[in-house]
Amino acid sequence: MTDKNHADTQWDAIVIGAGLGGMTSAACLAVAGKKTLLLERYAVMRGCSHVFRRNKQWEFDVGVHYMGLCGPGGALPALMKGLALDDRIEWLPLDPTGFDTIRGPDLELKVPAGWDPYLESLIRTFPKDEKKLRFYIKVMRRLGESLDRESVMAGQGTTLSRMTSTMKRAGWAAPFFMMPHAAFLASCGFDPKTLLALSVQDGAPASTPRELPVGMAAALLQDFVGGGAWYPRGGGQMFSAGFAEVVESHGGAIRTNAEVEKILVSGGAVQGDQMKGGEKLHAPIVVSAGDIKKTYEDLVGFENLSAEMVKKVQKMKMSTPLINAFFCVEQDLRQSDNSNYFIIPSWDDASSLMSLQRMSKRLLKPSGRDPVEWAMDYAANQPGYVQCSTRRDPANLRSAPLGHGAVEVQSLAPYDPELWGISGMDIASGEYRESKKYQQVKEIILEGFSRRMEKAYPGSSTRVMDAELGSPAAQERFTFSSGGAAFGLRADWRQSGPFRPGTKTEIKGLLLAGASTYWGPGTVGATLSGVHAASVATGRDLLQEMQSGKVIADKARMSGWGSDFDPLLASRGTAARLKQENKRNRKKRAE
Repeated sequence: MTDKNHADTQWDAIVIGAGLGGMTSAACLAVAGKKTLLLERYAVMRGCSHVFRRNKQWEFDVGVHYMGLCGPGGALPALMKGLALDDRIEWLPLDPTGFDTIRGPDLELKVPAGWDPYLESLIRTFPKDEKKLRFYIKVMRRLGESLDRESVMAGQGTTLSRMTSTMKRAGWAAPFFMMPHAAFLASCGFDPKTLLALSVQDGAPASTPRELPVGMAAALLQDFVGGGAWYPRGGGQMFSAGFAEVVESHGGAIRTNAEVEKILVSGGAVQGDQMKGGEKLHAPIVVSAGDIKKTYEDLVGFENLSAEMVKKVQKMKMSTPLINAFFCVEQDLRQSDNSNYFIIPSWDDASSLMSLQRMSKRLLKPSGRDPVEWAMDYAANQPGYVQCSTRRDPANLRSAPLGHGAVEVQSLAPYDPELWGISGMDIASGEYRESKKYQQVKEIILEGFSRRMEKAYPGSSTRVMDAELGSPAAQERFTFSSGGAAFGLRADWRQSGPFRPGTKTEIKGLLLAGASTYWGPGTVGATLSGVHAASVATGRDLLQEMQSGKVIADKARMSGWGSDFDPLLASRGTAARLKQENKRNRKKRAE
């Protein structure tokens, strides 16, 4: 990787943001012959796909929890093979008989791979609702199988043409596509408890069932139920290390600690970037893979946009932030069930549809509430998602020491600084962390989330060695996302499917990648968006080429990874990478 003093200022393409969308885009551009520069404002390539470590014994995945489209014939294995990374990125399957488990006080629902096994599991769990469940799955399956997230043409063309193509494929199920998931579940006649159980996974794309359209809920199920759930051996940082290897070995460069101040635009066309400090980098193609509102408002500037586009940007709504609790547990979880858990703490708010609506508003839009009162309510009642990377990849000893486990509990949470006790405090500098109210709120939520962990892994809450909570403010500080929105634009009907931005913009040469694009939020969507951005920039359908079996990267250019390879170190910059290579070379000479 190059450092921030790299002298070259002329490039074929510049990519802003080293999240999954940016890294994938840069790697594909480089192997397609474009002289590519990838810029990352943080010290490590990562976005929401990075890991962090504590006490040299524990490692936590921040965003890569599990992925779809990774089985035989899937888009992501084809991508890795096409980039000559297939011998470095290995896919570990979660339990196909129940990669997700939904638990309530008197409920356990297994979510297996395969639409037919999923329907059978639902009927076993809710036998009185068999007829309703058959209709529900019939609609969800038809919509899920009609979506085209892989074709490079899927995100291009006019809104009308994209909508028409999608609806034609959906056929009779098309009228349900934009209906809120909660409304569709209610129209099927499910009682509030069943509705909550069937919609609790909607939090995975940082949405609520009142917001998430049926079409996007179906896409989520299609990714996982349709083809199984997978996890990359070595954790999410393996993607960063792999893409970095591809970029640099194919004539590209990567700068970390490199903050873009402006995207340069002249005559309606992109000219390159201006860095913080004044340095100008020139390129006819710029891929912005960071926060979409900051891209338009801060980097491009409204003065370079049409009046119509300015209005669109001003109307954009970001997704609800996620909070993450990280627990170091003195309990052997490597032998537990290889499943994720969605924990519903109680049915108290599931007495009626109105009570579910009130719960969502009370916990996620609690304007004016006392911070401590809200935190206690939230800790007691908010459903949580529990996962353990130590179990998914038991051979990865960086995750946790033998006999221990690293556990994460995640859920939606409001951004509201006043609610967190940090109103008026600076986020970028980390000043907010000094707030006593902020720390008190975090402690209350951590204790509540330990109870969610206990429901997934009995006995774990009494064996916590260390714990910390990542708030929406922390998300904003480390990923530069608007309001801590890790999943980009909110997934409601106004910003879903064909109404979500594609790759092209009204500025010639400026392309988009990342969670806010047509391909949707999450690991898979962000990754696909990067391939499509590179495809538009090169005029080639790169994903189709790779899916046909073509290896477009030159493997002979790429360096080997030794047994002591550290993906986090390899993602930190030139000095760290050279240090690792020198260490390996000294070891070889000694042998």
